[in-house]
Order: sequence, then C-alpha cells, then structure tokens
Amino acid sequence: MPRLNAIGVIGIPYNVGWKGEGIDKGPSALRKAGLLKQLGQVADLVVDLGDLCVEMPPRDDSNPKLLNPYQVIAVCQAIAPRVKEACLGGYFPLVLGSEDSIIMGIVEGLQQGLNKEVGLIYLDAHGDFNTPETTPSGLIGGMDVAMLAGRGPEQLTNIFGNKPQLREEQISIFGARDLDPPEIKMLEVSRVHLYTMDRVRKLGAEQTMREVVDRLSANCDKIYIHMDIDVLEPTEMKAVHMNAPNGLGLGDCTKALHIVRETGRLCGLAVMVFNADKDPTGAEAQKLNRLIVESLR
Repeated sequence: MPRLNAIGVIGIPYNVGWKGEGIDKGPSALRKAGLLKQLGQVADLVVDLGDLCVEMPPRDDSNPKLLNPYQVIAVCQAIAPRVKEACLGGYFPLVLGSEDSIIMGIVEGLQQGLNKEVGLIYLDAHGDFNTPETTPSGLIGGMDVAMLAGRGPEQLTNIFGNKPQLREEQISIFGARDLDPPEIKMLEVSRVHLYTMDRVRKLGAEQTMREVVDRLSANCDKIYIHMDIDVLEPTEMKAVHMNAPNGLGLGDCTKALHIVRETGRLCGLAVMVFNADKDPTGAEAQKLNRLIVESLR
C-alpha cells in the first residue's frame, strides 16, 4: 500500500456531549506518547494542526432529555472548517477527540473539503442511535449517529443546512454490544448497516469489514472511520471511559481498519474517548498509537 502523502493531526479537547473526567486530556496524551513521530512511518509528511479552540456558550442542561446542545453545536461549527481546510490542503485528517457528539462537524468538514459522497464506519460498543424520546441519559454523545441520519431535534440534525448529513445506507456501526432496547428497534427498521460484536465474531473481524466496505461502497465514494475506543476489549485497552466486556481485540481492530485503508477509499480517521486519567504510565496511549499507525500502514 502506498504511503500517505500527508497527515494532519487535529485535537478536539472538549467534552461537551458526555460527562466524566479524563477524556478531554486524550488528544494531548496520545501526542505525548509519540504519535506524531510514529506516524512518520506511514506518511511522507506529518503536521500537527493543533487543537481546536472554541469560544463556548454557557452550558445548558435545562432539558434533561437533551443536555448541553449549544456547546455541542459550537464545537461542531468550529471543527467543520478545520477539517475542510485540512482536506483542501492535501492532508489526511486524523482527529483526536474527547467524545463522539462532535461527529456532525467532522462529517461536514469532510464533505465540504472532498466534495464527495462520504460513508461512515462507526466503531463503538454502543449504537449512539438514541433520540431525546428514547435516551436514558440525555447525553448527545449517545445520539450522534441518529442525528447524522436526520433523527432528532432540528437544531442538531440541521446544523449545516443539509439534513440528513448522511443517508442511513451510508452508515455502518461496527462492534456494538451494549445497545439500548429502543435503539435496537430503531436500527431494525432503519437502513443503517449494523454489525454487532456477535456478528463480527461469527464472520471474523477482517471478513466483516470487507462486507462493510462492499455495502458502503455502493452508496459512497469515500469512507470515514470514527472509532470510540470502547469498541476495544477492556482487558486489552484499560483507558476506555465506559467498560463494556467482550469487545474487539487490539489485533483484530488493527486488521479490520487496515482493510479499509487497502481500498484506497479511506478519507479520514477519528480516535475518540481515550481516558488519560486511566493511563498514568502512558502505556495504554502507546498501545493505541501503535493501532493507529499500523491501521494506516
């Protein structure tokens, strides 16, 4: 596989759609563990494009079924032009983020910067396919995939004036194993491609990813991978924020991501929800950095 020409690393150290300590430190922890130097193994040029800096509105948790929407919108609106600029500058965008709610901004930036139909492979232990009507928590980080598909309140499904941002058949969820019952019902009647961890084990991670790519390729030109690291088996990756047992092994995850890289369709990668507070020695960050590098090799 040819080396990447250039990688642009963007950090998003904001925890706006979730709650909990440590995940806002994830981008800096991965850099500190040597990620940029290691990326030189797979790209001719690696540039740190810096962390996002957002003038944030006040936090608003007044609606228990939709917590903190204005800060989520602000970060999404700020990250979209940064990702667009990276694409237009010839960089492969590698986004290091705190949590998943800002995916709407990343997808918008890719679509604008590439001017292509973008498909999504969403690696996560959870479906993140709730809406305010079904959410058990009110956290937008548990609703973002549904919002990309146009399900949910107008203020979040139509941030950029192009609802839905992705058609359901352009979305694949990979490795889910902790789905809320309402999510399961909605996914069953949707056109989203759902590959639970049970299905991944049955087919094997690499064969499953080949099937994912084949199905997405009929509906898009490029593929973006968004990985919440709780998709990983917590006994192998201890810095996950929400432990869900029986996850994807580090080796299988690396092989599966590399399947997408080999197609030549991969247009961006986001690595989210690394909890630096659970990694005092930096050993878990080094594991995750190896996964990222080997996936892009």
